Amino acid sequence: MSTPIGQRLEGAVERLDAPDADPREVAASLDDLARINSLLGGTRLTVRALERLLSGRERGPLTLLDAGSGGGDMADALAAWARRRGFEPHVIAVDASPAITELAAARVGDGVDLRVGNMLALDLEDGAVDVATCSLVIHHFEPTDAVRALRELGRVARVGVIVNDLVRTRLGLLGAHVVIRMLSRNAITRHDAVLSVRRAYTRRELLELVHEAGLRAVHVKGWLGYRVAVAAVPA
Repeated sequence: MSTPIGQRLEGAVERLDAPDADPREVAASLDDLARINSLLGGTRLTVRALERLLSGRERGPLTLLDAGSGGGDMADALAAWARRRGFEPHVIAVDASPAITELAAARVGDGVDLRVGNMLALDLEDGAVDVATCSLVIHHFEPTDAVRALRELGRVARVGVIVNDLVRTRLGLLGAHVVIRMLSRNAITRHDAVLSVRRAYTRRELLELVHEAGLRAVHVKGWLGYRVAVAAVPA
């Protein structure tokens, strides 16, 4: 396990979230994030956590939520995985940005229901979905709001919650400086990669947030020293 770097950076805003960001640069950065999820194990982490939560479940209808869905690649991957496993998936993808949701509409398949919404106050009833997921989202929130977001995911999920995010480590920071620059020339991607690692939580901090949100971790899997997925159920 890679050594954590110093104190978490608070208050900074990633360029992908900036209201005046160039739409072409945003679209290219979303492509980068999809490629990173695919090539560097992010999608695999969420799928493994989902398999853990759904172990033994009979095939049939399955409702999933991807909160903070961005370009929709994770939601699309979850729908495809569920179909391959014999489920009948309905994947709800919620993002706070209307512009990014519009871009996502051209990228996802028919199995994804795109919506604009606030992750801190989801427009869903209690227990509306089987599993609620989020990927590369929690590090955007300061601790109080991170707990609020996790509680919301727990509120709407009948089975459990999956949190997939960066971890604040020296190896992750090195990767953000070196690997991401090899994969992309996009200014947003290069800037946000480094900032995201500095804003990320350590594995221990993330597990503490999950616990504070009233959830109990049942599966914790790291990958390449830069990322971790936590599957959790109501405590």
